[in-house]
Amino acid sequence: MRKRLLILTSILITGALILSACGTPETIIETVIVEVEGETIIQTAVPEGEPVAAEGECCAPYRIALFEEPVSVNYWNYLGPGSSVWTSYVVAGNASSLFGLADVTFQFVPNMAVAIPSPVDNGDGTYTFTIEMKEDAVWSDGEPITANDYAFTFNACKDLKLTQNWPNQCSPAGLEAEVVVVDDYTLDINFLNQAPSLGNWQAGLALAPMLPEHFWAEKAAEAYVFIDGVVAPEMERPGDCDSEDGPEDQDACDVWAAYDEVYTNARRTLYEADATGQPVAGGYTTDKWEAGAFVQRNANSEYYFEGAEIVETGDGTWTMIMPDGTTTQLYGEGGGEETLRYTSGPYSDNIIFSIYGSQDAAFLALSSGEVDYVMNPLGLARGLKEKALQGEDVKVYTNADYGMYYMAFNMNKAPMNDYAFRQALDIVIDKDFVVNNVLAGVVFPMYTTMPPGNGFYFNPDVPTPYVGLDRETRVNMAVEVLKEAGWTWTTDPAYNADTEDVDPGIGITMPNGEPMPELTILGPGPAYDPLRATFNQWISEWARELGMPVNSELTGFNTILGPVFVDADYDMYILGWSLGNVAFPDYYESFWHSRNCTAETGNYNTPCFKDDAYDALVDEFMATADVIRAQELVYEMQVVLADQRPYIPLFYKQVEDLALGKVHFPYTESLGGIEFNQGFQTDTMVMQ
Repeated sequence: MRKRLLILTSILITGALILSACGTPETIIETVIVEVEGETIIQTAVPEGEPVAAEGECCAPYRIALFEEPVSVNYWNYLGPGSSVWTSYVVAGNASSLFGLADVTFQFVPNMAVAIPSPVDNGDGTYTFTIEMKEDAVWSDGEPITANDYAFTFNACKDLKLTQNWPNQCSPAGLEAEVVVVDDYTLDINFLNQAPSLGNWQAGLALAPMLPEHFWAEKAAEAYVFIDGVVAPEMERPGDCDSEDGPEDQDACDVWAAYDEVYTNARRTLYEADATGQPVAGGYTTDKWEAGAFVQRNANSEYYFEGAEIVETGDGTWTMIMPDGTTTQLYGEGGGEETLRYTSGPYSDNIIFSIYGSQDAAFLALSSGEVDYVMNPLGLARGLKEKALQGEDVKVYTNADYGMYYMAFNMNKAPMNDYAFRQALDIVIDKDFVVNNVLAGVVFPMYTTMPPGNGFYFNPDVPTPYVGLDRETRVNMAVEVLKEAGWTWTTDPAYNADTEDVDPGIGITMPNGEPMPELTILGPGPAYDPLRATFNQWISEWARELGMPVNSELTGFNTILGPVFVDADYDMYILGWSLGNVAFPDYYESFWHSRNCTAETGNYNTPCFKDDAYDALVDEFMATADVIRAQELVYEMQVVLADQRPYIPLFYKQVEDLALGKVHFPYTESLGGIEFNQGFQTDTMVMQ
C-alpha cells in the first residue's frame, strides 16, 4: 500500500503503457469504473501473468544508486520545501497513515484504520468520520501508533500553516476540519464547512501522513513559540504588495509581511529540526547519511505489515492476509485469475544508497555489478542504456510514466505575465523537432498537462494548433502575435529562404515602450539530465531568433529549488513532476489554483497563475464525489491551461528501470514503474 504525493523530479488511470522509442504506445493496463456498495470507484486491471520465482539464497543488502543528494531526512521538510524525488527515496515509509492505495489497482484501502467508514451527516452542514485504528501497531522504537499521532500531525500542519505538499494533508481545497481523539485508537474527523468529496477525503485527509508525537512534540513546540498569541491582521490583505510600481497601502503590506514572517520562522524551525533517530512506521529506518557518499537504511524489526500477504484478482478484489490469519477483503469476492500476490518484507537487513553525482556514473556502477538497481527519475538515453546492458545479467523493465516535464513562467514579472509573450514562445517551441531530430525519440512530446498514460483523465481533444508547422511559419506566426499585442522591433525577425535560417529581430520593445529585459531559463545541466538541458538550450535559441534576450542557465538540481519553490524569484524554469494520486489528480489544485501562489503562500503554484474561471473549475473538482464529473472538469481544466500557459508541457517519457537479475521485485508492471514505487524497498528480495 502506498500514499501518492507530488514529488519534484530532478527530472486514475486508464493505463500503464509500454512505449517504444518511436512507436505508438500499447496499452497493457486497463481502467474500469465499477460500483461497490453504491460507490463509484476507478480501478485498474493488470494482465495475467505467472509470478517470477526467486532463485538463490535470500537476502543480500539492497544496493541502490542515486544521482543526487537528498535535501533532508526530516519528513516535515520532505513534504515542505525539501520535496525532491531524491528525498522521497530515503524517507519512504517513514510516516504512517489511516488509509492507503492498493498496489496495482490503486483502490482505496485501510492502513492503520480497521475498516473504511461512512461519514455521518450531522444535519447542520457538518460531517463526521469515526475511525477505529489497529491496536497492535508500533513505531520502530516500540511506541504504539495511536490516534494521538494523527491528531498531532494534523494540528501541526494546520496551526503552523505548513506549505507545499502539506495543505492537502490538513485543509485540502479550503476544507475546515478538526480532529477529536476519542481514545488512543479511535478518532473523529469532523468536516465543518464542506461535504466529503474525492478531493478532501479520499485524496485528502484519509491519506494524510501521521508522524510520532512522542518524538516530534518537543521540536514542534519550538515552532509553536513563534505563533503564540499571534492573530491575523484585521485589515484585508492587499493584492498588490509585490507590485513593481509599489503597493497602494504600504502600511497594510508591512503589517501582513510581519505576520507572514512569524509563520515563516515557525515553519523553518520545524523544517530544519534535527531528525536523527526519528522512529518510523515503514519497513526501514534511515540511520546514516554521509554527504556525497551514501545513505544507509536498516530493517525495522517492528514493521507491522511484515509477512502480510497481498492478493489482487481479476474481478477487482483486494485482499490482505496478516501472519496471524486476520484477513481484510474488499471490492469483490476473489473471483478471476490472480493478478498479484506477494508477501511483504523487509527482506534485506540494509539498504545502501550510493550517491554517484551523475546518471552516467550510476549506470556504470550497475554495469559493473557495484549496485543492484538505479533510481532513475530521468529519461534514459539510448547510448547510456546500451552501455549499462553490457553488464552481466542486467534486466530492463518498461512502463509508462506518470509524470510531466515542463517550462514554467513567473507570471508576477514582465513579460512573463503577458499572454502574447507566453503564446509566442509556445509557437516557436518545436517539441517534435527536439524529440525526434535531437533526442532520437527517447521521449515523447507533450501537449497537455495530463500524461496520456492516464487515459481516464487525459483529454485527447485539447487544441494543438502548432503541431507540424515549419520554422518559417512558426516565426511569422509568433511575430504576428507579438505585434498585435503591441510588441515592436527596430528590425523585425524574418525567415531567410536563402540561408534557410532566421535573421534575428533587433531592438525588441515591450508593449509598455520599455526594452525587453534579459531573462533566464533555469534548468538542470547536461550531466544531470541531458533531456531538459537540450530543451532549455533550444528554447533559448528560438527566443533569441525573435530578438528576445533569453539565456539558458544550466545548474544543479538542488540549486534550482530555492529560487523557484522558496523565494519565487525567477523568470522561467524547466523541471519535472512525478505526479501524485493516480486515481484523483489533485495536482490541478496544487499547481494552478490562485490560493497556492508560491510567492504568497509558499505552496506549489510557482507561476502564481490566477484565473477566476480556472479556480471555479478546480473548486468544483475538489468538491465532487462523482468520478464522471471529475473527469469532465479535468478535461476542461486542460483546455484552460493549454490556452493560458502558466506551464508549457514539453515531454513525457517511458520508464525504463534497470536492475541486476538477482533482484526480485514483488511486481514489475505498474504505471510509473519501479522507480515511482521508490524501488519497492520493503518488498524486494536481493538474492545472494
